[in-house]
Amino acid sequence: MIHLMRTLVTICFALMVCTMNINAHGPFPDESKRRELKRGEILITIDKHPITNAFLPTGQCLVEASVEDVWWIITDFDSFKEFLPHVVYYRPLFWKDDRLLVDCKVKLAFINYKYRLSYIIDESEHSTYWFYESGPIHDTQGYWRVEPFDGKHTLVTYTTTIDVGSAVPDFIEKKMAKSTFPEIFHSLRSRVKELKIQGSLKRPQLPAKGTPPGGM
Repeated sequence: MIHLMRTLVTICFALMVCTMNINAHGPFPDESKRRELKRGEILITIDKHPITNAFLPTGQCLVEASVEDVWWIITDFDSFKEFLPHVVYYRPLFWKDDRLLVDCKVKLAFINYKYRLSYIIDESEHSTYWFYESGPIHDTQGYWRVEPFDGKHTLVTYTTTIDVGSAVPDFIEKKMAKSTFPEIFHSLRSRVKELKIQGSLKRPQLPAKGTPPGGM
């Protein structure tokens, strides 16, 4: 029953993010949101997942870089610990059914959580979608999406939800979402700027498809 519920949640989330991705090149964000983004603001909304009831924050910002530059950073899993808050490590392992399996360790509210995610990496749309695979948490899902905005900036959209169960109360989860999301976008901007100055922006080396499986 638990496995069936998790499968249904994954399917619903996949449909939701795919719909968002299809609409990504439409009129959203509207003109008022575009003005806010152009002023350098980070736009954040915090809803609740329609099935799991976990907090589902979504953020958007502009990054002064090309789509390719930002894409290379958000697909460089090995470097996540260097600029993403709460990340201890992300370790890409191998491909399974066209998804990249990644072992993760994050620290939330002074507690370490280790789990495995599966990633759909859509290079044509510059989007990554991740789904909970295994580990001692209840669920986590999310996506990055990178789109051209104008000749100078790239629009970055990010959302994630993590349900660790009763170990972290709702009010702490919401507080972390409010404080972490601006930090994520500020860190991404700084990371892009830093690597551009160093001249070290390059395509990350992901495991080749057919890489032998490894353990957690």
